[in-house]
Parts: sequence; structure tokens; C-alpha cells
Amino acid sequence: MNQSKKEQIPESQGPESQTGKIINQQNVTEGQRKEVNVESYSGVSKLADILKDVSFPAPKSKILDYVVQSEDFDEKDSIISALNKLKDRTYNGVSDLTSSAGLVYR
Repeated sequence: MNQSKKEQIPESQGPESQTGKIINQQNVTEGQRKEVNVESYSGVSKLADILKDVSFPAPKSKILDYVVQSEDFDEKDSIISALNKLKDRTYNGVSDLTSSAGLVYR
């Protein structure tokens, strides 16, 4: 194994670790313990993956377009349903979006 490429080896795998990493990056408050409940790790992880190229802040309509036009995935209908219930406003990031949609909550 090439030791100079260690940074390319993931330390942990799976949608749970990816979702947690995204939530931590977008919702950092020093000294605060983060406790979140996630409705569906795989759904939230897939949503974050779909929206990785969206420039935030972004309006609900742009976010919804990205998800509707994405490839099919197991929880696509329930994610779209949750997003349709959101207020028509601009969202600051995936964390803001998933919290507002009730997919991730404290």
C-alpha cells in the first residue's frame, strides 16, 4: 500500500457516516454537542448527494427541480413529498433544507 495516499482512504463508510459528516460541516457550533434524529439515513444521504452541485443559498424551486430530475431511488417519492410541503423560500444548505423538511431534527 502506498502510504502517501492515506488521505484517499475513507476512515469510515456508509450513508450514516456521510450524512453525519455533511450535517457537521454545515451546522458547526463550537462547544455544542450535536444530537440529531434522522428519519432515513439513506434518504437524507441520497438527497445530499443529489444536491452536491447546487449552489446554496438556493430557492425551493431549484432544489425540487434537482430532486425531481434525479435518477430514481428508494425514497424519492417521500423526499419529494416532504420538499413539496416546504415554504417557498431560499434555503442556506442541505442542513437547513433537511431540518425544515422534517427529515433531520433535534
